[in-house]
Amino acid sequence: MTSATVPTVLVLPGEGIGPEVVGAARQVLEHVLDRAGLDATLREHTVGLPAYERTGQWLPDPVRDDIDQVAQSPRGAVLFGASADEPIGELRSRYDLFANLRPARPLRALREISPLRPERLDGVDLLLVRELVSDVYYGRRRTGVDAGQRWAGQEMYYREDEIRRIVRCALRHAETRRGRLTLVHKANAIPDVFGLWLDVLAEEAPAHPHVEVQDMYADTMAMQMVLRPADFDVVVTSNLLGDVLSEITGAVCGSLGLLPSATLSPTGFALYEPVGGTAPDIAGTGRANPLGTIGSVELMLRHTFDAPRWADCLARAVERAVESWRTPDIAGPGKPPCTTDEMATAVREAFDAVVAEEETQR
Repeated sequence: MTSATVPTVLVLPGEGIGPEVVGAARQVLEHVLDRAGLDATLREHTVGLPAYERTGQWLPDPVRDDIDQVAQSPRGAVLFGASADEPIGELRSRYDLFANLRPARPLRALREISPLRPERLDGVDLLLVRELVSDVYYGRRRTGVDAGQRWAGQEMYYREDEIRRIVRCALRHAETRRGRLTLVHKANAIPDVFGLWLDVLAEEAPAHPHVEVQDMYADTMAMQMVLRPADFDVVVTSNLLGDVLSEITGAVCGSLGLLPSATLSPTGFALYEPVGGTAPDIAGTGRANPLGTIGSVELMLRHTFDAPRWADCLARAVERAVESWRTPDIAGPGKPPCTTDEMATAVREAFDAVVAEEETQR
């Protein structure tokens, strides 16, 4: 790998449990890179509340400048922890991080912590593709008073090109997976916005003849993700609905702390972060689950490092580690909980064992 193509990863721990889970995931990333012989440049910056308290900026100017430079390369990436407020919204909009990929694949050893019956987890391997830089979150806001009553509004807005690129992204992923795509919408209640989504999907689907396409109302989808989650492959939806549905996938898997995500820009620059939040009630206690962030490292190995072999080894290492080691949120009855750092150590040791077994079989 030449110096021009060596990935640069900016580590932004954030606040709450962010520094703990990112610290654990960084240890795993560095261990994998060392074992795989992969080069990378890692730089860490303070953002979020700790940065604001020190500088008055959620994303200090020097940090923004560094991200600006790294974002110009498809080999650039951010490993983000958590923030209760900014800078995550600014990062998404400034760098056009529009395609949020949230895989949900229950771990075999953790089937008992899911609220679903074990047989409903058989074959669950779902990828939620969420549009991330438009919709009501970025819509025009208005407030006022009418006849003595306060009112507020926020606009749900989508341009055709914003929909088209996320639909194309979802179709490409469905083509490389099991060939099924579900568009989730509320065209019955919001016909103009979601009618445009349906129109764009109808226009783009013929370019992917091997992908079976369906659409489903969001309320129906919420129920079906609980009743028959294994029936779904790639699910594409809007920013707001994707936010809601990703919480359901967390319940299916047993904990939000297990879920990773990757968010891609049109240039290939990507941000990787766990789906869970800052969890201030357990910050600094060593109880935070780092597996969502470690899973985000797995996605980084796939998308930024183009190293699927090592990503697969890390995925198997996590499966093996949780057979014996579990943080409190996934411990379950009869399983003594471990700390955040102990979980990361267990994953590193399991990774070495997986790689050794693979090399023996070659």
